Amino acid sequence: MPATRSQDDDRIVEARIWKTAMDFHSAVFNRLNRVLLEEHGITLAKFDALAQLCQAPEGLTQGALSRKLKVTGGNVTGLTSRLAADGLITREMSPSDRRAFVVQVTPEGAQLYRAAQRRHDAFLHSLFDGIGDADLQQALQSLQILGQRADLNGRKEEP
Repeated sequence: MPATRSQDDDRIVEARIWKTAMDFHSAVFNRLNRVLLEEHGITLAKFDALAQLCQAPEGLTQGALSRKLKVTGGNVTGLTSRLAADGLITREMSPSDRRAFVVQVTPEGAQLYRAAQRRHDAFLHSLFDGIGDADLQQALQSLQILGQRADLNGRKEEP
């Protein structure tokens, strides 16, 4: 007779998946943040903001940047203030909405992003190097399914 999993077994596996995902995220985030800071003088938060702005040469409102980064408006305000102080972005009032600011990457910001991106890519490559393509594809598929169930766009409170 085949063994069956109990609801308790399922909960244990689910909790282990959650903890493993959190541990992985924390370890990778902290290590990559340290590498980018030590080698390029930029935090991962600044790197992510510059990545979004480099993909939008016309600029983004702070609200749009907030949504793309999946952080609060207050978080983006502080982040863009630091980036502007570093000369990596410009921040100007929107011509179409005086309540909004449009942020654009400067040439210095784009140059720093490109250099940091090469290191970011090399870091990720070294992290996943040696893991077979089939395993990587399975991990990607599983994470995509979990992301859809969690509704990462925030449209639902519960799965």
